Amino acid sequence: MEKVEGESTFRTSSSSIVSSNEDLMMNVLSWLPVKVLSRFRCVCEQWNMLISNPYFVSTHQGRAIQNPNSTKLLCELKLEGLIRICSIEEKEKRKVTHDLIRPNYPERILQEHCYAHMVGRPCNGLICLEGSHFALVCNPATRNTVVIPIGKEKHEYYLEGLGFCSSSNEFKLVRLYRRSESYRCELFTVGQKGVHPLQPSRSWRHVGDFHYKICYPSFRIMCHVNGRVHWIVEPLSDSSSEYILYLDLELEEFKVVSCPKHWLEEARDENVDLIELGGELGVVFFNWVAWDIWVLKDYTNSIWSKEYHINENIPGYPLFNLRVIGIRRGQLLLIINDAVLCYYDPRNNSLEVIIQGCPDSYSWHVTTYIENLVMPL
Repeated sequence: MEKVEGESTFRTSSSSIVSSNEDLMMNVLSWLPVKVLSRFRCVCEQWNMLISNPYFVSTHQGRAIQNPNSTKLLCELKLEGLIRICSIEEKEKRKVTHDLIRPNYPERILQEHCYAHMVGRPCNGLICLEGSHFALVCNPATRNTVVIPIGKEKHEYYLEGLGFCSSSNEFKLVRLYRRSESYRCELFTVGQKGVHPLQPSRSWRHVGDFHYKICYPSFRIMCHVNGRVHWIVEPLSDSSSEYILYLDLELEEFKVVSCPKHWLEEARDENVDLIELGGELGVVFFNWVAWDIWVLKDYTNSIWSKEYHINENIPGYPLFNLRVIGIRRGQLLLIINDAVLCYYDPRNNSLEVIIQGCPDSYSWHVTTYIENLVMPL
């Protein structure tokens, strides 16, 4: 290849300009994926410090939210605490790549061969894992992990997962346990700013009780949306009505929202799920003809809007067993019959298969998350 005159000088000059201008370098690097940035941290101390800087982490996270390729799929494997990360590249022909990762378990846990399973859904790039006598908060993209003490044993406790409070920039781990005829809720703060003022010893804090029965089908789990964590509940004294109970993580107060008025009797119980869709709370239910997805527009007045109607009669796939796991470019990500991962386009009621069948032997605890550099502390 013929060398272009001045090319080497130009490249050296450009490299020097970028390296000497930290703002420019931060702007360029903040558009790159986590895997690339993890390698770049080894280039030099300057790059390592820049990529670890909280402002850079925040900038990168904001851009990742806007980039569809930053949305990954997490598939939990049953074997040795492994997690599969699936990337779907946006090209004319979908390209799916897989990475197997194992969180950085502490040495004492590895020695005991005690691996953890994923609890709840990812929250701002972090996930919660639970073992037999410990809990972990982990960033699956960087594998950085922090151990959370379970505390003293409580009868029938349920570790629910993570929520995030943007006003204090803190992650809060949520767990419930039965106490007579009510549920008691506790929080453990995993904060970017440090220790919570009400939690000087970094321990679990009691934040309140509620007198509702939580509906627990096998797939239904706590749903975090914009600083609130939600459950579908029904009164202990009257099981004919269902509500959305939520905990405001900033105020640490419980409140109730009425379900959509068009809630059908046959759509209750195992055919209902909560999902975060584009920063809003959605409720998905099957009315034996189609799947409807309602989105909560107003918490105070319990105002809902029906945003999606998935007709059951899509050629080739009966939809009696369907889960909505996310949204991307206006298309819903679905798992059908616990075996097929696909996009659903509501504009023409069509499916595009991404993964057919279950590779390896992982359980279809599949969920979406946005890859970032956030550190669990």
